[in-house]
Amino acid sequence: MKNFLKREDGYVLALTLIALPAFVGLGLIVMDINRGNNAHSDLQAAADALALAAGRELDGSPDSIDRAKAAMANLTNSVAYLDTEQASQANLVYADADGNEFTVIFLDDLPASDDTALTETFLTDHAVTDGEDALFVYVRAQADDLSAFFFNPATGLRPTVPIAADAVATYRTAACDVTPLYICNPFETQNLDLQDAFAAGHLYGRLLKLHPKGSDTASPGNFGFLSVRGANDNTSASANAIREIFAGAVNPTCYDARTVTTKPGAATSIAQGINVRFDIYDGPFGNRVSQYPPAENVRKGYVRGSGNACNSEPYPDTLNNNQTLPPPEDWWAIGFPENATMAPPGQGALGAFIGSGDWDINLYWSVNFPSVPLTQTMLDEMNSMPLATFPGSTVPSRYDVYRYEIDNNLLDVRSQGDGGNNNNRKETGRPICALSKNPPVNGLADPDRRIVFAALIDCIANEDEGGGINRYPVNAYASLFLVNPMDETIDVEIIDITGAGGNGTLDTFVRDEAILVR
Repeated sequence: MKNFLKREDGYVLALTLIALPAFVGLGLIVMDINRGNNAHSDLQAAADALALAAGRELDGSPDSIDRAKAAMANLTNSVAYLDTEQASQANLVYADADGNEFTVIFLDDLPASDDTALTETFLTDHAVTDGEDALFVYVRAQADDLSAFFFNPATGLRPTVPIAADAVATYRTAACDVTPLYICNPFETQNLDLQDAFAAGHLYGRLLKLHPKGSDTASPGNFGFLSVRGANDNTSASANAIREIFAGAVNPTCYDARTVTTKPGAATSIAQGINVRFDIYDGPFGNRVSQYPPAENVRKGYVRGSGNACNSEPYPDTLNNNQTLPPPEDWWAIGFPENATMAPPGQGALGAFIGSGDWDINLYWSVNFPSVPLTQTMLDEMNSMPLATFPGSTVPSRYDVYRYEIDNNLLDVRSQGDGGNNNNRKETGRPICALSKNPPVNGLADPDRRIVFAALIDCIANEDEGGGINRYPVNAYASLFLVNPMDETIDVEIIDITGAGGNGTLDTFVRDEAILVR
């Protein structure tokens, strides 16, 4: 026994036996930590996926929350390693019901700092149920608690650990490579929900004569500029640079869906840029036809004046001022007529007008296409919104007619002119100025040069912002058909708008996406 106590052989085994419980316990703790990390990763992925799916629907429409819930319900996620006795994964499916693995709250705001926690009080105070108010979606994913392998030495029981993950997403739209234009919503005082009104055809075929914003606060029917980055990202583009963008240069700025920053400036400076789209090359654009080609169809009610093919003038302005103007049905050529009623918008800008009701398509067609009788079948083929009702137009919109001329090879058809054989007094849809260059420049079919893009802003609701450089919330973005060359006003029709009421044709310009913000 004395020798046994003094022997040192086998001490490693003794130490191992002493430390073995600690090693086993440590191993179980490491396994539980790994299981917890894996489960948290699964739950975080599930929360992220649901938040992104819901956030993609939060476009400000009244039904956006309903669509967000439907989008989340279409997803199936899973979480593993929560149970010590179950190797299979647990499926997680969203349902708008108590006890679901997902807690979803739609919010109208977030703390200014990401370091500020989303407390229960904050979530309660900023929860919304109206789709028009929902800017963010908060998702918390929590399934069963994690059953630990490591047991509590004091009780001999395995503890359970709650594991959860949360995410916050929002809807983001960026409009890129577009004209830096905003217009004050001309329908703001007409009690029209823009999405519903557009979908019902109440904006169809209505001519908008938009007037530049002066030094006063912008009003319905005004238009102005959006801020554009200069050559240095820290600077603002000059008026000349903006004029180039309206002519067709690439706009280096993308605009957010919800807010835009305006830029003060003389709006008349863009007229020369816009008018190159109509084959009118004035000022600095006189020798830059190939750089900024015209539209494919430039029919506008102009006839060739004296001199070269680029000297076209609006008819009947070419007549001697002392002469009595003939009735419109005897004109040599004619641009798109106005609607039956042209009225200033409510509380609107001086010089701005909104059309209501039909426009005289028969006059336009008889003057410009005397060799092609207009039939009811043609009208039906043109009309893209046959169910439109007043104040929308029940006859095809001007844009529909413009497209019909292109799609049915009518660009070479000459207007009636003076009744003789002098083709200089007749107009076609071809860009005669651009085609007279050496080499000839054809009109550009894609992208359509008669379409521009604008942010629609509710200027009355935001009149406290005043003039100058301001940030305005955006009601919607719109694609606009340029009806006439710009003189004192920009004359347009609304073709499409972003949002649930639109036709979805703005995808080329607008990138809709959901982003995680927490």
